[in-house]
Amino acid sequence: MDPSSLESSTVSVVYTKEPETPAAEVQATILDEGLPPVDRGLHAWIFVIAATVLETWIWGGGLSFGTYQNWYTSSPDSPTIGSSISAVAAIGTCYLAFQYVAAFSLMPLWTRYPQHVRKLLWTFLVVECASLVGASFATQTWHLILLQGILPGTAGAVFYGPALLWLSEWFVDRRGLAGGILFAGTGIGGTVFPPIIGVLLQRVGFRWTLRIWAATFAIVVGFALFYMRPRHSAASMRANGNTIVDWKRFSNPTLVATVPTVFIQALGYFPVSIYIPTYTTSSGLSALDGQLVLSVFNLFTVIGQVLLGFLCDKFSYTLVVVLAGVGSALSAFLLWGFGSNIGMIFAFVVVFGVTAGGFSSIFAPVGAAVFGKKTDFVSAGVIPGYLGALRGIAAIVGPIVSASLYSPNEPPLSGAYGLHGFGRMEIFVGTMTAITIVGGLLSWALTQVERRRAIKGAARQESAVS
Repeated sequence: MDPSSLESSTVSVVYTKEPETPAAEVQATILDEGLPPVDRGLHAWIFVIAATVLETWIWGGGLSFGTYQNWYTSSPDSPTIGSSISAVAAIGTCYLAFQYVAAFSLMPLWTRYPQHVRKLLWTFLVVECASLVGASFATQTWHLILLQGILPGTAGAVFYGPALLWLSEWFVDRRGLAGGILFAGTGIGGTVFPPIIGVLLQRVGFRWTLRIWAATFAIVVGFALFYMRPRHSAASMRANGNTIVDWKRFSNPTLVATVPTVFIQALGYFPVSIYIPTYTTSSGLSALDGQLVLSVFNLFTVIGQVLLGFLCDKFSYTLVVVLAGVGSALSAFLLWGFGSNIGMIFAFVVVFGVTAGGFSSIFAPVGAAVFGKKTDFVSAGVIPGYLGALRGIAAIVGPIVSASLYSPNEPPLSGAYGLHGFGRMEIFVGTMTAITIVGGLLSWALTQVERRRAIKGAARQESAVS
């Protein structure tokens, strides 16, 4: 075999995984016998639709908490009267933190005991709905922290983990696109639900708003759970030993480089999602304009999820990371930094929404790069939860850091740059997203090292055989 043909035969390992062994390929073939096809067909796309609906509701609820918080801190009928703003904010923070972090923490249980997963999904649907109804009777802030924050967040984590794991079963070559569509549910929920909840709060108050949300959640998420099924049965998974996560490969150099990249990128993303309405109103525009800007931001986040996921199926995810970092950094430094009118603000949220908001779409392709597309789909499915947990920590840390950088009475940093006290925050966001470029380049370099190592290993095997 000549060197050129040898290199061609190992293109499939261009990311970080060594050539898949014949035994692994045989095991994957056995698992696939008699099952619906991957990447296509009615069953695969029904899964995507159901998982996206689930994503829309569990994350849309969390992203709507700002609307609840405004009501809790301003209405005379609020059960949080007398509590600090930070105590009220803890409700939404607990929801997102538990949902992000617990989703990853519980994944080893889902892989180890696949026969119990669907039972727990239905159990926690009851837990979440009962918790929300209980929250509607709250009279103190801690009631809401527990019943609107911790318990629903934990239930959301239970729903979310299996969706990520089963995605790797249903999709191989289109995993990036399918993951992008799934993650787009977050943006859809963040766009649609806040204004609806705002209207309900004004018309019927928080108690009936929570009850209505619980009822619709039970119906819609119930349908989603019914249709969101794994491709492989629990019996076949256990019979073939595909229930154990390969934790050793979590020390893979490319994954090690990707982890801080994801965290740093999220540090730069979340301050924008929180403060862009404030920046808009500080520019002399109305509160309605601020809500419109946020809705456009969430809308283009949806577009970014699908677009970046599609690109990850066509190119190395490391290239997508670099492109997303370039777009995010330039838009933060230039469009937001000099954003003195509504046109520039809209331009910023469009570009930043697509590039930074769509970043989660790399999570599934990272799993495929580290563990392979076809063989170890169990371990590959854990990666999105792992990276999502890091993103959840950044969702807490990033806004805290950026809040310390925001000073409404601070003059512009220079001339027309850094207006309305946001200058240091804009520099922070731009710097974090610029570091993402470095992380993408480092991950790319490490994949090349792994590729050359795989080629040499294949050459040695060929030489030994001949």
